[in-house]
Amino acid sequence: MPTTSDDSRPGSIDAEHAVSAVFKLLSHNRRRIAVQYLATQAGTTSVSDVADQIALLEGEHTHDRYERICTSLVHTHLPMLADAGAIEYDRDRQVVELGDQATDMLPYLELAAV
Repeated sequence: MPTTSDDSRPGSIDAEHAVSAVFKLLSHNRRRIAVQYLATQAGTTSVSDVADQIALLEGEHTHDRYERICTSLVHTHLPMLADAGAIEYDRDRQVVELGDQATDMLPYLELAAV
């Protein structure tokens, strides 16, 4: 097993951790939808717009469902994506935008065909 920390080398420990981190981030459908939706938007997008998109794609666009999606985004999914650098999340303004690290995730989203 390689012990190098050079993440540019395929098979290195850091490269394996990076891929595992991407898979963990993309393991939930709502995070996949959020990242893919934000990749189609220019600039910031409101959390409510992201929640609306998720509700539409999940097929149940009721007010109760929308509220539950907003809650899960604000308390779980968006902070996780922000911590990883995949998105920029302004909690005070309730807006998000794609982050610098998201470019590493997009090829995996294409493979997953959200």
